[in-house]
Amino acid sequence: MDLRSYSPEQEWTLERLLAGLAALVPEKVASHRVERLVALTSARETGDLCFLSEPRRLKEIIELPAGVSCLIAPEQAKLARKRAGDTAPQAKLKATLIEVGEPKQVWCEIVERILANEQQPPKHYIDPTAIIASSARLHSPVRIGAYSVIGEGVEIGAGSIVASHCVIEKRVKIAERCRIASRVFIANSVIEQQVVLHEACVIGGQDFGIIRDQQNSPCNFPQLGGVYIGRASQIFMATTIGRGALDDTKIGEQVRIGCQSMIAHNCEIGDYSIVSSRAALSGSTRIGRYVTIGAAMETAQNVLIKDMVGIGGQCSFWPNVTLHEGVQLMNGSTVKHDLRGEGKIFFGNPAIPIRKELHRRRKIDRLLEKPLK
Repeated sequence: MDLRSYSPEQEWTLERLLAGLAALVPEKVASHRVERLVALTSARETGDLCFLSEPRRLKEIIELPAGVSCLIAPEQAKLARKRAGDTAPQAKLKATLIEVGEPKQVWCEIVERILANEQQPPKHYIDPTAIIASSARLHSPVRIGAYSVIGEGVEIGAGSIVASHCVIEKRVKIAERCRIASRVFIANSVIEQQVVLHEACVIGGQDFGIIRDQQNSPCNFPQLGGVYIGRASQIFMATTIGRGALDDTKIGEQVRIGCQSMIAHNCEIGDYSIVSSRAALSGSTRIGRYVTIGAAMETAQNVLIKDMVGIGGQCSFWPNVTLHEGVQLMNGSTVKHDLRGEGKIFFGNPAIPIRKELHRRRKIDRLLEKPLK
């Protein structure tokens, strides 16, 4: 990221960038000019600011040229200085090390701070090609892009932006300072402040709810609920969130849902949880707070995942199972029964404590190694 492309008339110094962050910035560093935010491997020029997140890359810190600054944890900075001295006696690190508790987190906050300065409240603008229903309520200032359709009774809060080719149907309320990217469809939804919906999301559409009649023919179960998305959540590209059947589908505050995920009717996702790309949550799946879910996870109906659970990628669940608080599930596992034990790691098909699973696999390997009689 080249900061000069964002604000050519303003000098970005570390003092300004790190103001208000949980970081101790030495006086000699505070006046250093930052011109680019780059990866560690790309930090080669004066004014580059990078960060170290992996201790095994300490050698690259030693090789950084003068004029480069690096965000680094205190213990890693101490080790880098020691290794530099061991490699070349009386040698000193050329780069400037900025010691912070969480380098990657501080880096992200710097970027967010820069982008926040760029995302000033929009000037009130409605593109001439946009179609706005007479009963829609748009609180100035808002920005409505080309060929977007705003239906009857829709309410959009001040400071919100709706990009081009969006369709927002009736029974939708969008609060202040939201960002709706291009080609998003929204219906039957309440969206709180500062929510971001990325490109091609479908929110509140008719979900797949099928039952069979007396002749065993499929028929639709009525979808009468809506979708609720909490404050400052982000839904990434091409994700679908189905409206509830009777109650609402609920997404909590500060939730992140990855690209191409499918959230079915009546699902609930608790505050501060992360759902990675291509996850598929079947109807009435409930996820607690501070849960982290890997890519391509699949659940059956009525799965309950409680607070602080970690789930690896490509895991699958049988119906009506529960993961209790603090459980950790390894990649590719299948959950067929309830799992409990805070901090305990489970693995396999069916998922069992990882030590038991590894012991079972060693026994199988020994049996396979025996020659046939």
